[in-house]
Amino acid sequence: MRQRKKQKIVPQKTRIVEGATAAGDYCLPDECWETIFKFLIDEGDDNNHHFRSLSAVSKQFLSITNQLLFSLNVNNIVNKPSDFLSRIIHRFTNLNSLHLTGNKIYKSLRQISRLQFITLKSLHLNCKLSQFPSDALRLVSRNITTLTSLTCSHVPTFYSHHLLLIAACFPLLEQLDLSSPNFPKRIWQHHNSLNEGVKALSSSLLKLRKVDLTGHYYMDDQSLCYLFKNLKFLEEAIIIGCYHITNNGVANALRERPNLRSFSFTSYSYFDPEHAANNFIVCPQLMSLAFTFGHVSKTGIGILFASIFPNLQLLDLSRCSLYVDDIFHVLRNCTKIKQLNLTNYSGMMWHEMNFDVPNLEVLNLSHTMVEDEDLGVISKSCHGLLKLLLVNCCCVTKKGVHHVVENCKQLREINLNDCQNVHANVVASMVLSRPSLRRIIPPQPNYCFSDTDLELFSRRRCLVQTALTKNVKL
Repeated sequence: MRQRKKQKIVPQKTRIVEGATAAGDYCLPDECWETIFKFLIDEGDDNNHHFRSLSAVSKQFLSITNQLLFSLNVNNIVNKPSDFLSRIIHRFTNLNSLHLTGNKIYKSLRQISRLQFITLKSLHLNCKLSQFPSDALRLVSRNITTLTSLTCSHVPTFYSHHLLLIAACFPLLEQLDLSSPNFPKRIWQHHNSLNEGVKALSSSLLKLRKVDLTGHYYMDDQSLCYLFKNLKFLEEAIIIGCYHITNNGVANALRERPNLRSFSFTSYSYFDPEHAANNFIVCPQLMSLAFTFGHVSKTGIGILFASIFPNLQLLDLSRCSLYVDDIFHVLRNCTKIKQLNLTNYSGMMWHEMNFDVPNLEVLNLSHTMVEDEDLGVISKSCHGLLKLLLVNCCCVTKKGVHHVVENCKQLREINLNDCQNVHANVVASMVLSRPSLRRIIPPQPNYCFSDTDLELFSRRRCLVQTALTKNVKL
C-alpha cells in the first residue's frame, strides 16, 4: 500500500502572515483600516504625502484614503487638462476644503463653479500671484451655496468693491480671512469707501464667527465698532496693523461684543492703564488675547488685564514693551493661562519670579535673551509645561536645557532651533532622562545623528526633527 505523506501542520497565525501578500489578505473591513489610518495620521498635518504612500499599497487602501481626504492643496493648473479639478473632486468624494495658489486662480474657480455635485465648505485663495478673481467668485457663489469659510489673502491690489462683492455673494460665511492685502497708491483717497465696505460686511455677513482683517490699516474706531455691534455671533477677531484705531475704539468695540472669545490687536497710541480702566468693561468670555503695544505710559496694565480678562487661557505679548511687574501680575492672578507668548520680549527678570504657574502648558521665549539660570527658575515655577520654544535663544547652553528636562516632568515638545550655544549631541541625553518627550527640534537642523541615537529616538517614540526627517511621523 502506498503510504500517505504526512502533512506538515503549520499554526494558523503563521499561515496567515506567510500567505499575506497584500492588505486585502488580512480580510479587515474598511472601517477597521479607516480607524487605523486616522489614529496614525494627525488631522492637523498636511496629510497628502501620507495618503499618497498608503494609496499605493493596494486597491482597498486607495479606496479608503480617497474617502479620508477632506482638504486638498492645488497649485497652478495652467498646464493641467481642462477637467483636472473635476476628476480630482470626483475621486475624493468627501472633499470639503480647497486651497488654491498660483497666477491663474480664476481658471480654477471657473472649473469649480461648473461642478453641480460639489459641497465645498472652505475655500482658501492665496492671491499673491494673481489679481482678485471677482467674476470667478460670482460664478462660484451662484452654484456653491454650502461655503462657510473664505480666505482671500495677499491680494495685490485691494479695493472697496472687493468687500462689497463678498458681502453680496457670500451671506452665509462664518469665517472670513482677508489678511495682508496690498492697496493702491494714494490709499488715503480710498479710506472712506473702504470703511464703507467694512460696514457692508458687517450688515450682510450676520453669521460671521471669525474675521481676520490684518493689514487693513484704513480701519478706524467707527468701522471697528460697527463690525462688533452687528456681528452678533462673532467669537474671534484679528485686527492687526490698523493704526487709525485707538484704545478708546477698542474699549467701545468690546463693550458692543462682550461674548468675544479671542481678540488680536495692535495699539499704536500711548496706553494709559488708569485711563483705560474707566473705559474697558469686564470680558469674562475672552479666552485668548494678543495685544501689541507701541508705548505704555506707566505700570498697571497687568492689574487692568487681570481684572477685565479674568479667564484668559492664551496671552500673546510678543513685541510688547510691558513692564516686568505687569507680566508677573497677570501670571499670578490669571490662573487659567495655559499659553504665553513672549517672543522678542527684552528685559524680563525671571530671577524675581517667586510664585508657581502650575497651569501653564505652552511657553514661547523665542528670540529673547533668556539664560540658563532663568530656565532653572522657569522650570520650577512652570513645572507643568508641555511645550517650550527657545528659537534663537543665544544665551542658552546645555545647562539650561537640562534644567528644563529635569524639572518639567510632563514636557512633550521643545524647540532649540538656532540656539548657537547648544550642541545637537545633547538630544540623546534629553530623550533618556525625560521619557515624556515626543518631539525635539535640535539646534542644528542638518546634524547627522548616529544609528544608535536614531534607534533610541524610535524606541522612545520621540520625533527628532532634522532636515532629513521633517515629514517623518512616529
